[in-house]
Amino acid sequence: MKIIVDAMGGDNAPQAPVMGAVQAAKELDVQINLVGRGEEILKVMKNNGIQDLPSGITISDAEEVVDMHDNPAQVIRKKKNSSMVVGLKMLA
Repeated sequence: MKIIVDAMGGDNAPQAPVMGAVQAAKELDVQINLVGRGEEILKVMKNNGIQDLPSGITISDAEEVVDMHDNPAQVIRKKKNSSMVVGLKMLA
C-alpha cells in the first residue's frame, strides 16, 4: 500500500507526521511518501537519531506550506509548490 502524507500539515508538523510515518513504515508493510520541505523532514529524522532514510519512506520536496489563514480556494492557484497541492497532484 502506498500512502501520501503532508508532512507540513497539522498542529505538530513536521515532527508528528514524520515520526508517525517512520513508525508506520517499521510496523506495517506500507510505502510512505512524505511531502513537504525536504530539509525540515530530514532534520526531524536526524534529531530523533535517524541518520538514513528508513526503508519504505520517500520524500517529495515541496517548499511552500499552506497555513490556516490561507484561503482554501486560492491555495491551488497561488501555492502550486505547497505540500498540499503537490500531494494532491500525486494522488491524481
